[in-house]
Amino acid sequence: MTFRQCSAIKHVPDVAKGFNDTQEFKELSQRVSDIRTRLAHERQSRKKNDDVVNKSGDNCLTQTQTIRRSFNAIFDRLERRTVSEMENSKTLLRNKIQADVDQIDDVTKKLNMLTDALKDGSDTNAALTYIGFSKCDELIFNAQILLEKIAKNDEYKMTFQPFKEIIEYLSSLEMLEEVICEGGEKPLPGPDHVFEVEKHVLHNVKVADEKNVCFITGICRLANGEFLLSDRDNSKLKLLNSSYQVMSTSDVPDNPRVVCSTGQREAAVTVDDTKDRHEILLVRVKAGKIEQMRTIKRQHTCGGLAHHGGYLYVTAKTALHVYDMAGGEGRQLYSDKNGVITVVSCAVSPDGSRIYITNATHHQLITLNKDGTTLSTLTHPELRFPSSPHVTAQGHVFVTCRGIDTVVQVTEKNNQQTVVTLTGKNNGLTKPLSLCFNSNSSLLVGQLDDDNIVELKLK
Repeated sequence: MTFRQCSAIKHVPDVAKGFNDTQEFKELSQRVSDIRTRLAHERQSRKKNDDVVNKSGDNCLTQTQTIRRSFNAIFDRLERRTVSEMENSKTLLRNKIQADVDQIDDVTKKLNMLTDALKDGSDTNAALTYIGFSKCDELIFNAQILLEKIAKNDEYKMTFQPFKEIIEYLSSLEMLEEVICEGGEKPLPGPDHVFEVEKHVLHNVKVADEKNVCFITGICRLANGEFLLSDRDNSKLKLLNSSYQVMSTSDVPDNPRVVCSTGQREAAVTVDDTKDRHEILLVRVKAGKIEQMRTIKRQHTCGGLAHHGGYLYVTAKTALHVYDMAGGEGRQLYSDKNGVITVVSCAVSPDGSRIYITNATHHQLITLNKDGTTLSTLTHPELRFPSSPHVTAQGHVFVTCRGIDTVVQVTEKNNQQTVVTLTGKNNGLTKPLSLCFNSNSSLLVGQLDDDNIVELKLK
C-alpha cells in the first residue's frame, strides 16, 4: 500500500479559529432548514406516489379479473355452440342410421309376409304361387341393392378435433396481459414536437462466427428494455441488452424480414424467400435466450409486420393483410396494384386508429384508418423510396428513406402533414432500413450491409 505525501499539514484548531464568526457558518442553520424542508416535501411526494402505485396495482388486478371473466364468457359461448353443433350432428347421423333400419325392417316384413303366403297357397293355386314368387324375387333384388348401398358407407361415428393452434397459442402465453411500469423518465413531448439529433453512437452487432456483413431488416424493443434484431444475410435473430450488446442469437430460415413485439417477452418476425416460404415466426425471450414457438404459414409474400390489439398486420408487396395471433383466416385490409411494390412496410398508431404504410413505387406515405380506408396520401421530395415507418407510444411518426439515405419525421397539424429530415449521412447513416424508438429518447436505425446499428440521441 502506498500513500500520497501531503504538501502541508494544518492543525484543526488553527483552521477552525474564528470559524464561528464566518458567514458560511452563520448560514448553516438556514441551509439545514431548507434541505430538511425539501426532504420532507419529497418524502411526502414519494408517499403519495406509493399510494398511486398501490391504487394503480389494484386497478390492474381488477382489469385482470375482468379479462378472466371475459375469457370465461367466451369459452362458455364456444362450449354452448360446440355442444349444440355436436347434438345436431348426432341427430343427423342417428336419423340416417334409423332410415337404414326402417328400410331393412320394411323389406324384411314384406319378405316374411310373402314367404308365409307362398307356404299357405303353394299346393292349391299355381297362378298365385307364381305371382308371389315374382314379388318375392323382386323384393330380394331390392334387398340386395339396399345391402350394397349400406355396405358402401363407412360406419357412422363422431370424433372431437380441437383447434390445436388456439391451445398452442394459449399455452405459449406467460401472462394474461402486459404489465408496464411507467414513470422514472421524463415524458416525451407531444406528437407535434419536431426532434433534433443531438449526436449519434454506433453499436456493433456482428457475431464472431458470422461470414456475412449484417443486414438489419428489423428492430423491436421488448418491455424489459431489451431489443430483438433480425439479420437477413446471416439468417439470425439477435437479442440485445439495454446497452445494445448481443446477448444471444437464434438461427432462422433464410430471409428473416421485419420483427415486431407482440407482448412483454414475445415477438413475431416475417420470413420470406420470395419463392416458396411465406411465414410468420412467433418467438419469445426467456432467461436471456430466444425460443422459437411456432410458425404461421401464409399463401402470400410476407414483408412488413406490425402488431396491435392481438392482431398482426402483414404487407405483401401490393396489399396489407390482417390476422389474429392464432393464425386463422384473415382479411385483406388494403390493396394497390398500380405498381410493383406499393405496400412495403407498415406501422400502427398506439390507439390503433391509424395504420401507416409506405409505397416505394410512388414514394408515398399512406395513412389508413383501422378499416383500411385511405385517410391521406403524402408525397414529398424527401420521401424517396420510403421503407420502414415507425410510430412511438406518443404518436411521433418516423420513416427511413433508402433513396437518399435519410430518416424523416412526419408531423401533422390541422390535417396537414409535414416532412422534416431528421438526419442523413452526417450522423452515421449509410443505408437506413429499420427503425425502433427507445424510451430514453433515442432512435435506433438498422442498416443494409453494415455491422453497426446507429443510435440517434434526440432532443
